[in-house]
Amino acid sequence: MFKKTKVLWVLMVLILAFSLNVSAENIELDVWVVRDNYQIDLTEWNEANPNVKINFEVVPWEQALNRLIMSASSNRAPDVAVLDRPWVGTLGGLGHLTPLDDYMDEYYTEEELNDYIDAAWDFAQYDGTTYAMPFTVFGRALFYRADWFEEAGLDTPETWEDVVEAGKVFTDPAQDKWGLSVRGIRDDGTTQGWLPIFAAMGGEFDGQAPQINSEAGIEALKLYRDLVFDSEIMSPETVIFGSGEARGLFLSGNAAMAIMGSHIAPAVVNNGIEYGDFKMTHIPVPEAGMPKRNVATGFQWAVHEQSEHKDAAFEFVKYATDTAGQFEFNQDYMEAVRLSVYDIPEYREAKPWVDFILDDMEGFSAIPAAPQYSQMSQAIQNGIQEMLNNPDADAEAVAAEIQSVIDPLF
Repeated sequence: MFKKTKVLWVLMVLILAFSLNVSAENIELDVWVVRDNYQIDLTEWNEANPNVKINFEVVPWEQALNRLIMSASSNRAPDVAVLDRPWVGTLGGLGHLTPLDDYMDEYYTEEELNDYIDAAWDFAQYDGTTYAMPFTVFGRALFYRADWFEEAGLDTPETWEDVVEAGKVFTDPAQDKWGLSVRGIRDDGTTQGWLPIFAAMGGEFDGQAPQINSEAGIEALKLYRDLVFDSEIMSPETVIFGSGEARGLFLSGNAAMAIMGSHIAPAVVNNGIEYGDFKMTHIPVPEAGMPKRNVATGFQWAVHEQSEHKDAAFEFVKYATDTAGQFEFNQDYMEAVRLSVYDIPEYREAKPWVDFILDDMEGFSAIPAAPQYSQMSQAIQNGIQEMLNNPDADAEAVAAEIQSVIDPLF
């Protein structure tokens, strides 16, 4: 009996020693982020986890999705990555992401999970499974020069008719002055900027598939054409405007209004235009009184399925998405997804427009996330290019063409 007990005791000591060795094992986590500012402060992380080194690599947004797919094909994927909302469906559908529901049950209290805004989970899930932890969101808004509007005796624009009427007041093509600026280049940012307009027109989604060949889709396409060639409140060069050009007109005082992500507001302030001189309002609707609707996107932290250190990777994801991390990142950039951040006085001081953001979030729906998203987006981009390029473009024909590409994908 004594020998048996002694053997069991030795085995227990060995198991404990092995466990301690594993927990103290030196680990390196490769973490891909899409911008420099996602390289969050690691001071507290390093103190609590001296054996887990974080290796940040900035992979620009324009390249990140393709590189994530390619790295997985060669078994060289990062442990953790920051993902734009549409990529959750693409990579989740390919089996490249670790499902996080069980981790959330183990690592989070109910109170912590309830601290996330309800809409946040829509951005982190695909096909009913949570593949990422929400970190930040933003929707598009109509930015407008409130000081100019007041001087001209104009009210805050609510409808597209309001936008056109105000736009004509401020448009002077000879001086490169325009009523409205939007993104129009052939890239996904243009799709993400147009879908909120489609939704505000009354557009619907069948699952993840937008129903472009509908009254709302046709009107939203026609709108872009008419703003350039009919009312002429948008530059004829809109078709080649990327993010820099579209926001540049507003920042330089060459556009009275612009449809941009709400995360651009701090840049407007930093450019010398105080909040109050500019304001944000909801995406315009066809008729006054229609409900606000917005198709929003956001970024989240995900653990790659190929990671050999999933527990440590998820621990880092939890650290990155806590209240302190969200405050640090979002106070001068995007919008936090944890309600506790909005109770921090310094956050409200840094972003005096937060009440508008919280109100706008009530109309949020998540931009589609599906493995077929890229093909869907490209079809929409092609249609928008046609409308911005051709004054005689047939919106019904273009909508039908887009839908003919989308329907087989889903």
